[in-house]
Amino acid sequence: MRAVDIGTSRVIQLNESSTINEAARTMRQHDVGCVVAMKNTLAGTRPSGILTDRDLAIRFLAEGSVENGGDEKALRDIQSLPLVTCRADATIDELIDMMLGSNIRRVPIVDEDGQLSGIVCLDDVMAALAELMQRASHALAGERAFD
Repeated sequence: MRAVDIGTSRVIQLNESSTINEAARTMRQHDVGCVVAMKNTLAGTRPSGILTDRDLAIRFLAEGSVENGGDEKALRDIQSLPLVTCRADATIDELIDMMLGSNIRRVPIVDEDGQLSGIVCLDDVMAALAELMQRASHALAGERAFD
């Protein structure tokens, strides 16, 4: 199984100049745990970072930034960097290595031009592994039936 097989193409994105307040409202509206920050480049719009609900809680709310008018800060000021991305053909093993190595739970999927095409999260990886285990279990049960 590859990233494109287990991830989703539905990615909520905002310009990196959007405010933290806009990001929080967008995450609530779409019932998601992250938004991918996008920046405009000469080659087009590219992902520049990611903002998770955990980032909001740990890096923003816990620091008391709301009381200081911090909710008008831009995504680029609080987003998780460096952004770790993968290609559509990344294997589950590669995804797990990326997540472990960078201590992250979400990896945007980009094409060969760096365009955002999807996202895969740890929950997607776990569901795929569970499916593989179930299939292996059925195969094992099928072998035993013929013994």
